[in-house]
Amino acid sequence: DDGAQKALIIVAPHGGGIEPHTDEQAAGVAARFPADRVSTWVCMAFEPHALACHITSSDLHPRSFPLLRRVIDRGFLHAVSFHGFDQSGILVGGAAPASLRQEIVDAIAAATAGSGIVVRAAEPNESFGGDDAANVVNRLTRGGANGVQIEQCLRARHEHGQAIASAVADVYTRVLARAGQPVAGS
Repeated sequence: DDGAQKALIIVAPHGGGIEPHTDEQAAGVAARFPADRVSTWVCMAFEPHALACHITSSDLHPRSFPLLRRVIDRGFLHAVSFHGFDQSGILVGGAAPASLRQEIVDAIAAATAGSGIVVRAAEPNESFGGDDAANVVNRLTRGGANGVQIEQCLRARHEHGQAIASAVADVYTRVLARAGQPVAGS
């Protein structure tokens, strides 16, 4: 984080041993952008205490996470959050417009083609849908309107994690360009 940019933040609130590979995915997306176009916030915990450190995305509070405190009120244009869950497939949710979530669904589906992993957009108020206004990915964006939460089964994260991250980075390269925030070299 350069302390000032407001275009895009990538988060993995349950990295390390909490939801394995999500922190690697956040790093993979961030590596595709210059520092003046992306910030990251990752929380990691490791065994034997990893599961005890799992705080739901709607319950994360900046008082408990000093580095989150630095970015929570900045009002990013876009935020994307990588997660893992025990269900099958990949669920793309958040408070972002359906068109953006569908663009991400399509990109991830292409990146995982042939794997048998089902990728779909979350329905409103769906469990794990990430559309709660209190969800950290939504709180990070201007007006709570452009947060995207990506829930993934372990197989997707383990076998296709970086392909998914690359697909997400490609989408945000286009999204930022459309918003007048082009990424250098893209």
